[in-house]
Amino acid sequence: MKVLVLVESLKVGGGSERFAATLGTKLYDKGYDISYLTLMDESPKYKFKGDYYSLKIDDIYTNSAKRLYNLLKYSPKIKRICNDLEIDTIIAVSEIGNFYAVTSRLLVKNKAHIIATQHMNPEIFLDNKLKFHSIKFFYPKANIVVCVSKETEHILNQVYNISNTQTIYNMVDIQENIKLSQVELVPEYKDLFKEEHFNFINIGRLTRQKGQWFMIRSFKQVFERYPHARLFILGDGPLKEDLEDLITKLDLNNHVFFLGEQDNVFPFLKNGDCFLFPSLWEGLPLVLIEALSMDIPIISSDCKTGPKEILCPELDFEEKPNYPYLGKFAILNEPFPNEDDFNTINEKPLNRQEEKFANLMIEIIKSPNLRKNYSNGKIRAEKFDNDQIVTLWNELLKKLY
Repeated sequence: MKVLVLVESLKVGGGSERFAATLGTKLYDKGYDISYLTLMDESPKYKFKGDYYSLKIDDIYTNSAKRLYNLLKYSPKIKRICNDLEIDTIIAVSEIGNFYAVTSRLLVKNKAHIIATQHMNPEIFLDNKLKFHSIKFFYPKANIVVCVSKETEHILNQVYNISNTQTIYNMVDIQENIKLSQVELVPEYKDLFKEEHFNFINIGRLTRQKGQWFMIRSFKQVFERYPHARLFILGDGPLKEDLEDLITKLDLNNHVFFLGEQDNVFPFLKNGDCFLFPSLWEGLPLVLIEALSMDIPIISSDCKTGPKEILCPELDFEEKPNYPYLGKFAILNEPFPNEDDFNTINEKPLNRQEEKFANLMIEIIKSPNLRKNYSNGKIRAEKFDNDQIVTLWNELLKKLY
């Protein structure tokens, strides 16, 4: 079977991009003929197996009129590529990829089966009428929409009235993660992760979605109690300058460190003492599964969607626990408000969620027993191991024929 993975790009740093590269590679290893078609040609790229093509669109995130123009201009090219490569099935990744795949069918009768995927909480588009109505129009025209969490699927069913859905979780390669974690940190970083320090770690793009300002403001209170605490943030993005300014205003320059995007995050996780996750919204965050695979304690916001399903399988995704919730595999904090806050604590005191987040960090420092209790995540991560997840994708692809 010939499969085309259609994605915005394969650039290192994005969760959807990594998913596309990983899924395509695992299907390739299963014997599928895999090709990738990216809307943009960005580098550096995640490693992948299969052939690579790109439409080389300059900017897919432009204004609405230009987006529509690009959609109408490039979708027919997708159909021609599918014909040339004799593609049987398109797996589209992300909302934009879904729109392009379905438009290629509507405009020029692309005969390939279309699997759309939903990687983000679709509730964040409710205020965006164009995106909301686009999802309602395009998604039912795919053969199936694969959601990365049950809560995401529930939202599409109940809020968008879309029924052609199925949940298949994101995947990780546990053994590969362990292998990668054994790589030594370069001296520059090794000197930062001293044993006498307590090392908190966060991994994620520096964007509004990831809510790192809440974590940094909370960490100020932690540092005042425990000056040996350190916070390391791996990632890059448009909010870096704002976050750096906040760190300077909080006088944390020697205690909070930006380490940029890293090809291999696992040695950092292995050398960390606790993983922090302050996101405002998600889909099914792979980084939480990766942190679990390293047996590192996790404190996570209970944002929609994904963290609860990953970290606390004993809870139903619709269940709202009392916060903080000490779950089976991690600690859930009350979701942060969907607002920016780059003020110092003197300018604006910590809100309720930040206070709880800070107190949880303090408790994890104080209590060796608490850390030990949450150092068994690998057992949970195995539920997302690629062998199980690829089997579900294999069954889905065969069911289309």
